[in-house]
Amino acid sequence: MRKMARWGALLGSLLLVTLFVIAGTGWKFGDSLFSHLCHQRSDRCFVVGASTLAVCSRCLGIYIGITGGCAIVWLKASRVLPLEKWAWHFLAGSVLVNLLDFGLEWFEFYENAIWVRSSLGLLLGTSVSLFILLRSSHAIEKKRKPYQCACPEAAD
Repeated sequence: MRKMARWGALLGSLLLVTLFVIAGTGWKFGDSLFSHLCHQRSDRCFVVGASTLAVCSRCLGIYIGITGGCAIVWLKASRVLPLEKWAWHFLAGSVLVNLLDFGLEWFEFYENAIWVRSSLGLLLGTSVSLFILLRSSHAIEKKRKPYQCACPEAAD
């Protein structure tokens, strides 16, 4: 699990650096590269230098959150914080808040700010990565059985 978290944190960091390098240099191929991951509405994207990021603020928050969640598990912060016990609640709450935000904006009750989208995406990405990594390690540990000797002398 820690190996998967380490690779997730490193690959997520590489993705984030790539996003900011593409935006900082103004390379246009970044839009087509990330068009499969995001709707890329320019009014919902952060501006870096003279161009916008290739993903919207919510997707950027999700990517940062996934990377951060992987880093938390990789650095064994779960030993300090009992994350396994509330990972499900954290995920359910973040999904609910994002759906509520989406629904309220869809029905035009309000227009949220770019920082609100980014923060909610960060919450969602962190909760998803923590839930997946911590629950998978919990399931692996649960399946392990104590070592039982199969020798006939042990039956005595």
